Amino acid sequence: MIARNVFQLVFKILIYLGIYFLVASRLPAFHMALCLSYTAVILLLPIGSNAVRTMIFAFAVGFLVDIFHSTPGIHTAACVLLAFFRANFLNWMVPAGGYEEYMTISFPSMGLKWFVPYMLGLLFLHHFLYFLIDYSSFEQIGMVFLKTILSSIFTFLGIVLIQFGIEPPKRAD
Repeated sequence: MIARNVFQLVFKILIYLGIYFLVASRLPAFHMALCLSYTAVILLLPIGSNAVRTMIFAFAVGFLVDIFHSTPGIHTAACVLLAFFRANFLNWMVPAGGYEEYMTISFPSMGLKWFVPYMLGLLFLHHFLYFLIDYSSFEQIGMVFLKTILSSIFTFLGIVLIQFGIEPPKRAD
């Protein structure tokens, strides 16, 4: 990977984590939806990222968030699951011609048709495990599904807004 790309990737990771810790972690919507925008640092890694390294990175990110929230591994477990399924989603969704190996995933570069199912599918998996562990039972499975759906949409919108702030769309002149 070119040094400039590494610098850009590290910068974006720091931006997403900083926005989550400073803003998004304090924005629950009506006590029903959380903006877990830190998931973007795992979801938006380059397409050619090694699956094992991605899972180790996801563990580190989840552990950092667990330390911040004083939670016993909820974020870590959900992040590792997210990283595990990320490779499968990419294999399923990348077109036959493929993309460049070091291309980072973003709404402006991938387009709506590819980006939305990728993000919402993986966010749903992450959030479902997060809320299932948080509630610690299947007794309130309806509430788990409701919070999962609302939080997935809220997180998706937050990630897209952050992306447009970091990487505004190119103007057609």
